[in-house]
Amino acid sequence: MTEATNCCVLLIEDEPGDANLVRQYLRASPNLRFELIWRENLADGEQIIAQQKIDVVLVDLSLPDSRGLDTVRRIRKATRVLPIIVLTGHDDTEFSLKALDCGAQDYLIKTNIDTDSLVRAIRYALTRISLEKRLHESEQRMGMALQGANLGLWDWHIPSGKVIYNDLWASMLGYTLDEVGSDIDIWKRLVHPDDWPLVTASLEPHLRGETDLYSVEHRLLHKDGHWVWVHDTGRVLEWDFHGQPIRAVGIHQDISLRKASELRDHLLVSALETVEHGVVITDVNANIEWANKAFETLTGFSRHEAIGMRPNELVKSGKQDPAFYHNLWDTILSGNTWRGEIVNRRKNGELYDEELVISPVTDQQGCIRHFVGVKQDVSERKRMQTELWELATTDGLTGFLNRRHFMARLENEFARVKRNNHRVAVLMLDLDHFKQINDGYGHPTGDAMLQHFAGIMRAELRQIDVVGRIGGEEFAIFMPETDAEPAMIIAERLRKVLADTPLLMDKHTIPITVSIGIALMHADSGTADCVLTKADKALYTAKENGRNCVRVWL
Repeated sequence: MTEATNCCVLLIEDEPGDANLVRQYLRASPNLRFELIWRENLADGEQIIAQQKIDVVLVDLSLPDSRGLDTVRRIRKATRVLPIIVLTGHDDTEFSLKALDCGAQDYLIKTNIDTDSLVRAIRYALTRISLEKRLHESEQRMGMALQGANLGLWDWHIPSGKVIYNDLWASMLGYTLDEVGSDIDIWKRLVHPDDWPLVTASLEPHLRGETDLYSVEHRLLHKDGHWVWVHDTGRVLEWDFHGQPIRAVGIHQDISLRKASELRDHLLVSALETVEHGVVITDVNANIEWANKAFETLTGFSRHEAIGMRPNELVKSGKQDPAFYHNLWDTILSGNTWRGEIVNRRKNGELYDEELVISPVTDQQGCIRHFVGVKQDVSERKRMQTELWELATTDGLTGFLNRRHFMARLENEFARVKRNNHRVAVLMLDLDHFKQINDGYGHPTGDAMLQHFAGIMRAELRQIDVVGRIGGEEFAIFMPETDAEPAMIIAERLRKVLADTPLLMDKHTIPITVSIGIALMHADSGTADCVLTKADKALYTAKENGRNCVRVWL
């Protein structure tokens, strides 16, 4: 209020003499101009308050329609921002303090009023109500901030153990403020027993002035029996002359959701740590952000070495071509899961077969943010599969194809012949008088002779030629892109080498010869089995002509 400003004063006083004195005192003010409105009862005063702007109220507490502190309460109820000065005829300090507690800003004893005291009281009341208004607005803002942040507030008078809690502090635990009360012991009783050592470990050093802040996460018991996780922070604001804490203020933030999320994350990480498969999480650029222990075991790289690197910088073997990786990236960047097998390299340089599954992880907007790769070493499985395949497709003694798989390969070759119209030579071979070796030297020697003949065939035949063991001492060969004449040359060489290379075993020199029949496979041959039958007939002809010779089915 400046000196040039009019101050509108409402005087509620039923004594005309007292009202006249107040008017004279206000007129005598040398610096301020006052406009006085006088009413003799509270009801009329309330009507004025409702109808026009009043700067300050002077009120006697002995009115025809209201007496005592109820008068102040009624005016304060009508407006929270109007300064109230109580006029009393009694010098009763205790009563005057009660008036202040009810909402008055000041009080004056009528017998002691003069211009200076009255103007000073008005100035003080206006200043105080302004401060109270600002404080009220600040409290409202604070309350809204606490409400918006869902923060419970506590204000602890340490010597008495009394605590003021806000509504959120109580409702966070399912209570009302009346149920909570104002004793620090309620908080102590609600803290989880296992968490109390953590609380005291942070609170006591702070109360001794050793730390700037009290801060701890602990659990409080909800009214319905479950535990609420809170982040409890506070600070001592007042100390006495002896350095003892007087007042501390702090907040409780409900962190139950975060704790539940942390527990779930811990469970997931623990689960991923226990699985036997390697698990790796990367960003969208394939930079590794996390890997489990199985990844370390699988690759030989520690997590410390892996994080920040791309998998292809660690384990790429070079066995996959660019098209392989192009297909992989096309799949996962389109939001789909990629599954496949890949050859990777361990830290020590060893190659291994890996079964890999890569899945994209999207955010709430559907954008890919991470990739999760699950890696399994399948080298042993691949080895066993190879062994099983060999057992299923090859002859265990010679290593050549067994009859069933040889016939399957021959059928495939015949299909290729019909497409490309080229010729293939098919040979049937039978070791001459092989039964005599078994009978004379025993079956182990017979097996050794079969392996001896297999070694000669491997040495003499081309890589593209396919050999199968059809029966006991009977073999078949098909030679792609081969006509009758070159087939005869190869067969003759094979016959001659075997005849000139007896088996040496246990100081015995055991000779043997082979009979060979040849047939040509071409597009008009009918079936692969027909061609093999013709080669078998040519073999029969070779045996009829004295064995140890080659014959061609014409």
